[in-house]
Formats: sequence, structure tokens, C-alpha cells
Amino acid sequence: MTISYLIRDNALVANVETSEGDITALPLLASGVMSLMSEVHAQNLMTNLNLTAEEALAALGIVDHRGATRKAVVIGPDVSGGYPWPVYKLINISDDYALYEVDANDDALLALHATLWQMEPAQSLGLLAVVETFGVSFYDSLVRTATGMTVAEALARRDRIADYLELQGYSNTTALRAATTEHEQMAGIVIALGHTMVQLWGAMVDV
Repeated sequence: MTISYLIRDNALVANVETSEGDITALPLLASGVMSLMSEVHAQNLMTNLNLTAEEALAALGIVDHRGATRKAVVIGPDVSGGYPWPVYKLINISDDYALYEVDANDDALLALHATLWQMEPAQSLGLLAVVETFGVSFYDSLVRTATGMTVAEALARRDRIADYLELQGYSNTTALRAATTEHEQMAGIVIALGHTMVQLWGAMVDV
């Protein structure tokens, strides 16, 4: 096994173990092209061109998005077109909106939230929860604190989301309306949409 670099469009998003060749096409997980470049190929490129890692990435037009990224679930329209961070559709809600996984740093996630927050239904879309332990839990109040919402404002947003889902024909919002943490809210939304948390985690991408 060797280390390879996972590249989506022009973004270096993760290191993965692989036994395949230098550059291998991957299945399309979202809009954009996924590929792998082996560590050996990258090192040869730097040596041959006498470049540092940062210089080589710049020469290739690739932005390094590894490191300080979070996995978040977002409710809203498809944001993958032209968005430099990995975006994966999780669960459809309507023709216009769905739940998406977005893997990005704090600044990018907050900027995305601010944009979606202005869309209809007002002050309802945007970040829902951030993964604490993949496959297990979301942080209880990270979105609320990061976006400056009070507890009362977060609960009011929860109820607006429940109202919106009911307008779309999803009537099983009891668990959602009883949620007091972002993990419980996430579970309530998933239940209202007719799925389970096991299915949500299964749809999410862990790279």
C-alpha cells in the first residue's frame, strides 16, 4: 500500500492508502472530477522541477484543503457547482432542497451558512450540525455557538425547519420538535424524512 492524494477538481482534500497507479479516475461522488495522485509521483514531480510542495501545488493550480476541515451537514439547495470544497448529497427533501455533507474549514462553512441563511424559508437553511465522532455523534451546540445564535433562537430555527418539512409533506416531526441539541435535531430531521441515522452515516463520506 502507498499513500496517494485525493484531488477533487482543483482541491487536494485528503490522503488515502492505495495500491493503484499514479493517477486513477474515481467514481463521481458529486459534481467535479475525483482523482488520485501517488506520493511517489508527486515527489518525482517536485524533484524534477526543483519545487517545494507548496510551489508544486501552485504550479498545478491545486489548493490544499487538507488539515483543519470539518464534516458538516447542511440543509439547502445544491451548492456543489463551482464550490471548491467536497459536497455530497445525502437525502432529498424537495426538488430544490436536500441534506448535504460539506467538508470544509470553519471560515468556508460559516460563509456558506450566511448565504443559505438569507434564502427562503428565511433563517432556516444553512449548517445543521458538525460531526464530532464520525459514525457516532454530532456536536451538541457547535453551530449555534459558531453562528452566534442564542438557545431560544436555535430552538426557533428548529421549529421553522419542522414547519418547512411539514409543508413538504413530512408529518413525522415529533422528535425534531422535541430536540434540544444539534445531534438530536439532526436525528429528528432524518426521522421526519423517513430515514434512520444509520442510513445517514452510511451516506456520508469519510476520507
